[in-house]
Amino acid sequence: MTSAVKNVISRGRGNQPLWVWLAVLTAHNGLCTYCADEGSVTLEHEVPLADKGRDIWWNLVPACDRCNWSKGAKTATEWKVEMEMAYQYPGAGFTKPKLPLEAVLGIRERVAKVQRQIQESARLQWFEHHYGDERKPRLRREIHERLELCVRELERYRFPPWTYPEVRESSNRCTRRVCCGWTSPDAWWEFIILPEEYRERAHQAAYDEGLYIGDFLGEAVKNYLADRQQRK
Repeated sequence: MTSAVKNVISRGRGNQPLWVWLAVLTAHNGLCTYCADEGSVTLEHEVPLADKGRDIWWNLVPACDRCNWSKGAKTATEWKVEMEMAYQYPGAGFTKPKLPLEAVLGIRERVAKVQRQIQESARLQWFEHHYGDERKPRLRREIHERLELCVRELERYRFPPWTYPEVRESSNRCTRRVCCGWTSPDAWWEFIILPEEYRERAHQAAYDEGLYIGDFLGEAVKNYLADRQQRK
């Protein structure tokens, strides 16, 4: 765990760095942890700060604004129990449930699953290494615009990039070959002249093959040279 990851602690929610926002909001396939229906737009403290909850990733889950406001200062467990009681005893004066019963019953399991995903060391480090140097935009709308770009990037990979092997161990940069293959000892710096209309197609073809763009182009060159050798 890098020092930057260790130090993301005891901050206000609005002060969390951009990479933490992206790491949390992309969890659970970008859906709210509580209703599992709306898109996640905010960082929600499963145990509220007012209830001695910690402002650190293992207490953060992605949530929609509706669930964030409805849950208020309750823990996820307290909110779940309150809604269950309202369903079981509709005439007992409990506040009307804010979520369908099926969603209520699955809250505990979803929270545990989402927190395991967010706490995964390799995943956290990938987000920190790729977005740790970017300043968090001032407006939440701008954070969401950056989130959309991040989601589009992640969708290109056949599997989450943090699950691919590393070229070598490093505490301060990503060395996973599929996204940062330039860190390989075999990397060769050279300019590729390619019209713009083909660049995105080349990147997408590399992602489809599960390859770093440098490996993809390298394979094309090796195939060409092998074919040329056979024709001699």
